[in-house]
Amino acid sequence: MSEPTRVAVVGAGAVGAFLAAHLVAAGREVVACARRPFDRYVIESQQFPADEPATVLTDPADAEVVDVVLVCVKVTQTDSIAPWLTALCGPETLTVSVQNGLESAALLGSLVPSGSVLASVVYVGVQLLEPGHVRHTTSARLVVPETEAGRRIATVFAGSAITVDVVADFTTEVWRKLGVNAAVNGITAITNRTTDVYARPDAARLARDLLRECWAIARLDGADLTVEQADATAHNLSVTPIGAGTSMLYDRRAGAPTEHDAIYGAIVRAAERLGTDAPLARALDTLLAAGDPS
Repeated sequence: MSEPTRVAVVGAGAVGAFLAAHLVAAGREVVACARRPFDRYVIESQQFPADEPATVLTDPADAEVVDVVLVCVKVTQTDSIAPWLTALCGPETLTVSVQNGLESAALLGSLVPSGSVLASVVYVGVQLLEPGHVRHTTSARLVVPETEAGRRIATVFAGSAITVDVVADFTTEVWRKLGVNAAVNGITAITNRTTDVYARPDAARLARDLLRECWAIARLDGADLTVEQADATAHNLSVTPIGAGTSMLYDRRAGAPTEHDAIYGAIVRAAERLGTDAPLARALDTLLAAGDPS
């Protein structure tokens, strides 16, 4: 019988605790690497509730090499987890970026001392109430590229509440999520509103225009995303405003730095690389940066 897969979740915030809880529920050996200790995962959810024991480390000196590392910290915090990566990563360790943006996996790869790095796209609507205690609102899905590493992660989550889609066209999926993030995160943070703000026709139009801009750049980068898809996605926001919060909204309310650069800055840099411009993304990036704590 093979040894059980040992998983470390670095950053046991809302997304990290949600994934860890359901891996524990599926029988995986999981350690959470966090700033504050807690002893249980409590997931409030209509669809995917959980209440599981938690093994938590707060000092990298206590960590050992594991098989899989799920990095769930905000991109703004990636540099700070280098000591954890040094302790957890061996030659066979697979480190997965469960983070926003086009560039997060590359940034993480520059810090991982050993093993390999896999990019992913995460769809999990959650809010952290207190350490280990999460309110879940919508979705429980990861998207990974169709590679050996991607299939390995699908196996890790097999039998859990988390769906892992292994796709051949990962470029399209990364840009699809980036466009959705661009449409919802900045507007909710700046207006201090949940997604009910898209009941306003002007807010819905701005979301549509952000999506159109982002996915026009995506097409130059080889993604298969159309104007019609952008319009349909924005329309869905306006007709079904479910009142969910976004990570950027919660960061703004907590007085924490937002991931504006990982989302809007990445769009601007991609546009420059591809010989075009992204004026709306540039404007949102400027406004969000100005509102962040100095």
